Amino acid sequence: MRRYIDMKPVVKTILITAVKIAVAVALVAWIVKRGGLDPKALKVAFEPVAFLSLGGLVFLQLLVANARWLALLKGQGFSTTTKQTFPLTLMGLFFNYAMPGSVGGDIVKGFYLAQDFPEQKLAAGVSVFMDRLIGFFVMVLSGSIAILAFRDRLDHDPRLIAIGTGTLLVTLAFIVILAFSLSRRLQAPIRYFSKHFEKLPGHALVQDIYRAMHSYRYRTRELTIALIFSGLNQGLLIAFFYLAAQLLGEGSIPFATFWFCIPIGLVAMAVPISPAGVGVGQAVFFFLFQAALEAPTQVGTVGITLLQLFQFLFGIVGAIFYLRRGRKVLKHASAN
Repeated sequence: MRRYIDMKPVVKTILITAVKIAVAVALVAWIVKRGGLDPKALKVAFEPVAFLSLGGLVFLQLLVANARWLALLKGQGFSTTTKQTFPLTLMGLFFNYAMPGSVGGDIVKGFYLAQDFPEQKLAAGVSVFMDRLIGFFVMVLSGSIAILAFRDRLDHDPRLIAIGTGTLLVTLAFIVILAFSLSRRLQAPIRYFSKHFEKLPGHALVQDIYRAMHSYRYRTRELTIALIFSGLNQGLLIAFFYLAAQLLGEGSIPFATFWFCIPIGLVAMAVPISPAGVGVGQAVFFFLFQAALEAPTQVGTVGITLLQLFQFLFGIVGAIFYLRRGRKVLKHASAN
């Protein structure tokens, strides 16, 4: 009796991925055509000193991001080290380029962590979720601080005012969510309202997420360390763009511009439109820097393109870890 495999889901996935890649290519081509990205400008990063400096910043940023995740893992009771988690971080980075958006790799590293700790699968997912949540929170908080500190620099463009207002509202929403999730005093009212929404779709998932977040109420040390590492991570990303501006000969751009544009641009890149936000990042940073400076500039587009290139190089190392891990699984399976 013949068995027929339903190829529709596979074909659908391939088509969706192809469309997203096409969108990324189209966006980059549009930016190049508009004069927002001259491919020749990327050559400045491949001088030996510049290459080592930019690559070193990205490597340090990845180490700091991994340290943030490691702190959250310890808050969930994991007994693990950088040696075990950093390869997973690089694997996640690789899969960011194979999956839409800039969060696809989180799913992969959470999956493999759960394989390593099968008795702590839920905690593995919780750590990855909190890692992304804290990363987003610090990004929008950083952007909000820049908006409040330099709000007079946004008045010339209604679009920047709208973005600034939206960022402040998102930051406020994050603060409220974290307060509800971590507060012990709000437990009683939350339980009361939870009973009245039990029949709503997705209620169980929301409740699980809430409980997972609330578990960090008793892990304030690890949570504080994660927040500090996230702030340091944000600073390293800003430093990367600042160095790229120096290499392009645009060192006169005010630091406030980087402080405002970069967190907001990175958050926008998480929207699952293209792999690793390629194309989306170029479009967003092209608009943000040009609007903020009221003049044509390639700093934003060159900066994000270089960041993606260096991250991709480290992602290739993650792919090697992934392939080696696959071989180990196959050997283990054949041995059994």
